[in-house]
Amino acid sequence: MDLRPVALTDGLPKARPGLTFCVSSVYNLHGPRGSGLPNAGGGLKKVPTLRLGDYLQENLVLWDLPSLDKPSFIEELVARVVAVLPAVDGKELLNRLLEREAQQSTGIGDGLALPHAIVRGLEKTALAVGRCREGLDFAALDSQPVDLLFLLLSPEEARDEHLRLLARLARIVSPEETLAELRSAAGPEELFRMLLEQDARHAY
Repeated sequence: MDLRPVALTDGLPKARPGLTFCVSSVYNLHGPRGSGLPNAGGGLKKVPTLRLGDYLQENLVLWDLPSLDKPSFIEELVARVVAVLPAVDGKELLNRLLEREAQQSTGIGDGLALPHAIVRGLEKTALAVGRCREGLDFAALDSQPVDLLFLLLSPEEARDEHLRLLARLARIVSPEETLAELRSAAGPEELFRMLLEQDARHAY
């Protein structure tokens, strides 16, 4: 499946102009608001809403990540994730993330980045959250430092789920008021709770 970067601004509540990230054919998969998938008889079949809380573990809320150059930061991020998910090949994950960033930065603007990869060794999709309060140069689309990062990892057989989760994640965290709330978290436990609350507020 082609995962080239495409613009994804329609259907994102309160999204700012220029909001872009690496998702391919999202609307072909589930429509602008996740309403369904094409079926063999035509039309759409209903699919269950994906909940971020089903993929986010509290020990994957990575607090006080260091402000490094981009490649070194991604290497540090991978090391912390592999410590929690040892079945993942850290070298493969690092290479895939660096290759993705070389195609186009997943820093989508307003201090937010959504790196993602399809990797071997996972039994199910996993979501990690990174907080770098000092900010780092992620070559973001608006050239602003990134201080909040969501890393989505999926196994090969979960590509469709991977894309649907990216779309949902962007809808939930892109509004300015949501970003401000998440940045106000005093620690990893509070950030984890806030994310679950934001997830619960979104029916789609």
